[in-house]
Amino acid sequence: MRFKGTAVLFLVFAVLGGYVYFTEFRGKEEKAKAEAAKKRLFPGEGKDIAELTLEYEGRTVSATRKDEKTWEITNPAGLETDSEMWEQMASSFVGIEKDETVNNQKTDLAPYGLDKPLVKITAKLKSGSTQSALFGAENPKKTFNYAKRGDADEVFLSSTSWSGAFKKSLTDLRNKKVLEFDADNIDVVRISATGKPDIEIQKSGMDWLIKKPVDTRADNAEVSGLLSSIQFSQTSAFAEESIDAKAGGLDAPSVRIALHDQKANADKVLLFGKSSEKDKYYAKDQSRAPIFILGTEIYQKAQQPLLAWRDKSVVRFGEGGSSTIDEIEIVKGTDKLVLKKSGVDWLLPDGKKAQSGKVSEMLGSLDSGRATQIVDTPTGLGTYGLDRPRISVALRQGGKEVESARFGRDSTNPAGIYVKTSGAAVMVVGKELYDAFDVKMSDLAEAQTIPVAPTK
Repeated sequence: MRFKGTAVLFLVFAVLGGYVYFTEFRGKEEKAKAEAAKKRLFPGEGKDIAELTLEYEGRTVSATRKDEKTWEITNPAGLETDSEMWEQMASSFVGIEKDETVNNQKTDLAPYGLDKPLVKITAKLKSGSTQSALFGAENPKKTFNYAKRGDADEVFLSSTSWSGAFKKSLTDLRNKKVLEFDADNIDVVRISATGKPDIEIQKSGMDWLIKKPVDTRADNAEVSGLLSSIQFSQTSAFAEESIDAKAGGLDAPSVRIALHDQKANADKVLLFGKSSEKDKYYAKDQSRAPIFILGTEIYQKAQQPLLAWRDKSVVRFGEGGSSTIDEIEIVKGTDKLVLKKSGVDWLLPDGKKAQSGKVSEMLGSLDSGRATQIVDTPTGLGTYGLDRPRISVALRQGGKEVESARFGRDSTNPAGIYVKTSGAAVMVVGKELYDAFDVKMSDLAEAQTIPVAPTK
């Protein structure tokens, strides 16, 4: 009987819960939807619109839908289109909401600024019908515009955010992308800048390698940064119609960046011409007609010296990093210090423990060290004080030397110290790297704990 009573109570609560949900919560949801539908000026969805015409500040711009995501500007003709912007306006058009009705009768539109509307949007639907919305002056609080449908007398208030959705300059409505490509498909970067040697960088697996004017590793982050800057760059302005390739200096560009798209087997080429004004340059995609104006970011990257594109790592430990090193030999004059790893500890020549943190810092400074100058073909080691190095460092793994560093004399321009590792080049590095290895055994010895005598 108790079980049967509990089941009945449960059933009663379930029915009551359902009733409350459908009458209160579901009812409120349906009511809210109905109220929102009443406010909407037009039915339907953005995808139902086949053509949009925007009249704003004495300008008329029209575009037609080519497919689900693509639009084409038809007036003025010959302009590339920002399809995403037009799609947003189509969605905004069917989303326009009216608020309070101001006048429901045929009336003089001038007091509302609707005789010469601030913005007029006309939509031609796929069904063939046409709808339009007019936005006039703002109300005294500047929170609403006076507005009306093109085919109705009613004047109502509509949030200024709706009129703002259609206040677009011609530049806003055009394709503003600088160069169309996918960075993952680029396998060669070629940079030509007036007065500088041409640079060619090729993709090799996950890394980038410089092939011209020297054959060496590239700075992966620098190359990726250039590709990202170009891929996501958009112009903020287009050149005036009177500016052609010759007038913009694009017939003999000061900078040419060619990106080889391996998937398309074609070059994507960005050209920079003359400066249009301070910190602005005429530029264009070589395959497209528009001449646009760009800031200095990409231009300055392309003007960087070769060193900026190089991998400036002092050493490359490879997979596992510096943690694979198990022996460090430091020679300064007649003094030699050998550190050997035992398990997780580093041991001094006398068998005592070294401060593992300090040893890790030494290796870390070498691993993270970056050159400020690289001499690929040194004239002789004596020129750099490397025939008699101030400090020599040998790094070993399993008894085999895997890397070395010899520190020579100071460099004045750039400031630092000359160093040579296992490669052929001589580099200038910061003095702090030298200081990291300018140590004595006492500097590295682990502090000894002195036992405390028991109290009597």
